[in-house]
Amino acid sequence: MSRDPAIQTAITLLTYIVIIFVLVVPRRILCYTVRRQFLGLLARIVKPSMTDPVCLADVVMADILTSCARMFADLFLVGCQFGKFIWPKRFGTDLSASQGGLSALVQFVRDRHEQDACTSSGMTGMLLVCVPYGFRLRQCINEYLKAAPGSSDARRHMANAVKYASSFPVIALSATQRQVTVDGIMETKYSDWALHAAFGLWVAAVGFNSLYSFYWDVAFDWNLGHSSSGWKISDLIAPVDDKPPVEMLDTFVESPADALQDGTLSESTLPSTRRDFPWMLRPCLRFASHKLYYIAMALDFLLRVAWTMKLSSYIQIDTMAYGAFWLNALEIYRRWQWTFLRIEKETAL
Repeated sequence: MSRDPAIQTAITLLTYIVIIFVLVVPRRILCYTVRRQFLGLLARIVKPSMTDPVCLADVVMADILTSCARMFADLFLVGCQFGKFIWPKRFGTDLSASQGGLSALVQFVRDRHEQDACTSSGMTGMLLVCVPYGFRLRQCINEYLKAAPGSSDARRHMANAVKYASSFPVIALSATQRQVTVDGIMETKYSDWALHAAFGLWVAAVGFNSLYSFYWDVAFDWNLGHSSSGWKISDLIAPVDDKPPVEMLDTFVESPADALQDGTLSESTLPSTRRDFPWMLRPCLRFASHKLYYIAMALDFLLRVAWTMKLSSYIQIDTMAYGAFWLNALEIYRRWQWTFLRIEKETAL
């Protein structure tokens, strides 16, 4: 591998070109059907429609993109680096260093700008990080508008929209702190006060977003948190409108075999009326080991909290040895776990 930066950049650029070509090549080769479905899925997520139906695949993919939010800002920096490689004159200067006066000052500013170019995405990066959350927020509002006003579904979709909207203050405050502490902006007598205020707001925003997202994972995405009395933690936000008749539940509890035999209950309604299931789980579970669900909930909470470290301006994960790698690997595992149990919940309904 060459140590020449230009050759390394050229190899990286070629790799990106090959990946994009393989993804969009129109020929019926290289898993053409899967590629077409994937591109169609992305097109539905990006399309700013409030009338199109929102499929489960769209929801899962949009949620996965929120875990890749930082990637959008990183791709912006990658494009900037490639721009410097392809059009170096646009990033260079044409003033002589021997010039004095104002020209020398302009030369110094341009040199400094050239050194700092493509190292920080700034406000553009902050907006790009918000993009995947905006996609998911649009889906929630879309489903809310289609639900019956005042119904349980309407409350659930609006509460879900609040979850994704709560990510925007976290991203904005993280970018603000980074600008103050890392880039040195606001170096005034008010900078310490502003930094402490921004940090306090950031802690509050991160705490709300992390805890609310964890609650949503357990209560809605995985449909866990049921009690033997019939109450579930999702009822805190969106209680179900139509509940099974009390006499049906009583009949089932007294004699489930007779209820199935005389047709009062069917096999399809049996899971939703069971009361003998593990604490804080649900009546119908696809995995035999109950410990798996408890471990998944504990890991989801810990990894959601750990992921906030990547947003903190006080903890520079990228400067730690393999810090960013391990944090991203843990987030990949958390998202895989979330997707696995999200689909398991759909099959258990």
